Amino acid sequence: MDLLKLIKSKTKSFEGTSSEQGLDAVVHHIEISETHYEQGKSNGEHLYTDVIYRTNQAFEGALKEAYRILTSDDPSKKTPYQIEKHFESNHTLKDRVLSQFTTYRTEWRNKSTHDYQLFFSSQEALLAIVSVSAFFNILLDQMIEKRSFDLEKEKVSSKAKNFFGDGKAYGSIGFMQQSIKLLKLFIEELNEETVGASELKEYELQGRLAGFITVADPDIEVFTEYPIKHGARRMQIDMLLRKGDGQVIVELKHPSTNYNRRVKEAMEQIKHHLIASKIDKGIIFAPSIGIQARDEYRETFIESPIGELKIATLSPKMLK
Repeated sequence: MDLLKLIKSKTKSFEGTSSEQGLDAVVHHIEISETHYEQGKSNGEHLYTDVIYRTNQAFEGALKEAYRILTSDDPSKKTPYQIEKHFESNHTLKDRVLSQFTTYRTEWRNKSTHDYQLFFSSQEALLAIVSVSAFFNILLDQMIEKRSFDLEKEKVSSKAKNFFGDGKAYGSIGFMQQSIKLLKLFIEELNEETVGASELKEYELQGRLAGFITVADPDIEVFTEYPIKHGARRMQIDMLLRKGDGQVIVELKHPSTNYNRRVKEAMEQIKHHLIASKIDKGIIFAPSIGIQARDEYRETFIESPIGELKIATLSPKMLK
C-alpha cells in the first residue's frame, strides 16, 4: 500500500479551498522525510533525526488544517500547543483518529520536542513516517466527511421545507419509516446530479448523508462512526440516528458493482452491531447512484438474544 499516494488522492477533495496550500505543505514534508530516510542509508545517520523533524512539521500542519475544517475557525490564531490540547481534550477527533494522534504525539512529537540531544535510528525514522502518514490518512477521512456535511447542509437548506409538504404524513409514521423516507429522498437528490455523485468517496457519502438528514429533520441527532463496546471488543457503527426515544442504526455501503456481496456482508455486520448496542432496528443502505439498477426495499426479522431485530435493506435490486 502506498500511503502517500492515497493521501494525495484524498487531498484533492480540498482543491480550491483555503486548506489546499496547507495540505500541500503537509504532503511536501512527508515527501522530504522519505527522501531524508533514503539518503540516511548512505549519507549519515543524522538524517534519520531530520526525518523526525519533518514528520513533526507534517503532524503540526495536518492538525492546523484539521482545526480549520473541523471547527470552522482560523488556526493562525492558535499556537500548535493550543491546537494539540484542543484535540486532546475536546472530543473533536473520532476514536480511531484520536488513537493515532495519541500514538504519534507520545512516541515522536513529545520526545523530539523536549530533548534536543536525542538521536533517532533508521527503524525509528521509518516508524515515524508510517505513523504520521497513517494518522494523516484517517484524519483526512474525517475532514472530508465534515466538509461534505457542511456543503450538503448549505445545498439542501433552501429546499428542505418542500420535502414533506405539510409534514402530517411524515409525522404520523414511526421513526424507522421516517428514516427510510429520508434515505429515499437522499437517493433522489443524488440522482438529480448529472456528474460527480457516482465518484463520491466513502466519507463524502457519509458526510453528505449526515448533512442531509440534519437539515431535513432537525429533531434527529446523527452520529457517525459511533463507538460501542461488546465485552472486550470495540466496534464502530457507521451511523446512529436518534430521535426522542427512537434509535436506528444505519450500515452504509458505498455503491459498487459488488453490491450483492456487500449487502450480504452488511447483514452480518448490522446483526452484531444491533445485539452489541441493544438497539433492535437497523437499516442497510447501499444507494444505487451510478448503477443501472432499481432500488429495492426489503424487511427482515431475526430472533436474537435481545429479542426480535428488524432490519430493513434499501439497495439495488438483488440479482438471482
